[in-house]
Amino acid sequence: MSKKQRLDLNRDDVELRYSNWLAQLCAMLMPKDLYLPIGRASTKTTNFAVERLQEAVYDCAGAPFAWVSDTYSNLHKNVIPSLQEGLRFHGWEEDVHYVINKEPPAEWRSKMYNIMSSWKNTMTFFNGFNLTFISLDRPSIGAGRSYVGVFGDEVKYFSEIKIGNLLKAVRGYRSKYGDSPFYRSQTFTTDMPDPNNIGEYDWILKNAKKNDKKKLLDLLQVSFVYNQTKQEYAALLETGSKKKIELSEKTMKRWEERWRRLRKGVSLFWIASSFVNVDILGIEWFEDEFAVGLEGVSSAILSIIPILSAASRFYSALSERHFYSDGNNYQYLDTVPYGQDPDCRILKYLDNNRAIDGGLDIGNTLWLVFGQQSIGNYRILKELYTLPPNYIREMADEFIRYFKPHKCKQLKLYYDRAANSYGKIGQDVASQIKKAIERDVDGKPTGWSVILMSLKQGNIGSNAEYNFMMELMGGNNKHLPKLLIDRTNCPCLKRQLEKTPSKIATGPKTNGLVVKQKKGDGLPVHRLPKESTNFTDAFKYLMCRKVFLQHINPKGSGSSMSPKS
Repeated sequence: MSKKQRLDLNRDDVELRYSNWLAQLCAMLMPKDLYLPIGRASTKTTNFAVERLQEAVYDCAGAPFAWVSDTYSNLHKNVIPSLQEGLRFHGWEEDVHYVINKEPPAEWRSKMYNIMSSWKNTMTFFNGFNLTFISLDRPSIGAGRSYVGVFGDEVKYFSEIKIGNLLKAVRGYRSKYGDSPFYRSQTFTTDMPDPNNIGEYDWILKNAKKNDKKKLLDLLQVSFVYNQTKQEYAALLETGSKKKIELSEKTMKRWEERWRRLRKGVSLFWIASSFVNVDILGIEWFEDEFAVGLEGVSSAILSIIPILSAASRFYSALSERHFYSDGNNYQYLDTVPYGQDPDCRILKYLDNNRAIDGGLDIGNTLWLVFGQQSIGNYRILKELYTLPPNYIREMADEFIRYFKPHKCKQLKLYYDRAANSYGKIGQDVASQIKKAIERDVDGKPTGWSVILMSLKQGNIGSNAEYNFMMELMGGNNKHLPKLLIDRTNCPCLKRQLEKTPSKIATGPKTNGLVVKQKKGDGLPVHRLPKESTNFTDAFKYLMCRKVFLQHINPKGSGSSMSPKS
């Protein structure tokens, strides 16, 4: 029996790279379609998607593909920077292996099979392969084009109807690429979707039925053989004779063709937890996440399909109609470099000539939501927060930066009565925030004027909030404005409103009343933005003002608050 050639891992031309076992499995199989509901911090984009992208680049030289995101701002700020990070990790550099948002070199253009009229929102590679970045809130970017394949990350935010319409365009250039395993391919990754959350969709779970066990096992067996032939060929290149190298190459190509042929008809659907990446994350990361219990991590980390009923929400009248997705000024956003934080010019519905309302929750963290009322509507436009060690100065600095272009520099601040403590000696948090916004770190006036709207305010009871929010969100009280929340610029507020549970009080004065079940105490700091209830309290202070409350509670029963309107 001949001895198999083994690759010398110490050779100068051999580069070792590490990935988790599931990423290795997906790379070995490289099926036509890949659907991965997989836990947080499992390198969905930087590893799984990028490895498939690189394989597609080589396999479909000159082909047009699409990369889809839920919103243009998320694509701009998060998705593309993560994709570039993954490409760097895998050895590909901008302006060497690809260009983004600009015309590629003539040699690259000559290899493209499709024709481009604009290089905006595109990434073009060295062999003419090109990606068009499309957001489902701005589908016009990809209108009228055909694609060979599609990539999508965090697809739990993709409406099934919208992504279904886009997939109709994944049909192009069959005569050129019809023999490729990536022809009409789909690569979709996401955290486990929770349909109890407004704006999350679980259609990806339907793809489980596409798994064909026999086809997958056949492909896996061929993948192992093909991988072995590649190792043997690479080993012989250094030590083998010409004849052995030629024979080894023929064997490798024969198994490569079998591998390619089997991949064309195979889909892989796999649910995995974040534990697939435990070797990289370390067990301590999981211990910190689980230290305060499994709530909030069962779907995001353990990838357990949620079964919580929406009826247990404190804000049970909240629905899809309370959120809007067209709040971004794309003309401005197109001028902001990828990965850079925009300022308030991104807010399409912000009236620059009117004051801004702010709702503030205070603790060892600060939480601010901003809104404006217009005829018939009240829009929640933006959220800001600080986590330790950042506090008042950092919050004020970010507010000043973000709202610098705003013309009417007046902020009406609504907040918890606890923020008025020590007001007589000027040490109350509300006054400190007012001073920090009105004067910068050097003590120079910023031009902003902050009006404290909650002086001498009473307590806003949890059941009073519940009754008011049911009335406000119900939309049937003609004296209250229509509530509209920017789902793109207020993602943490949205998540908290959806996930805050209710409970029945048992106290002597509140027995039987529906109240908010507070969350956040004991949570790791990095989990507070989406899993605490702090933003909901900031939202409460902003909306539960006297001018609104009087329309559902004229006599003031159930609440002792008496703020300015």
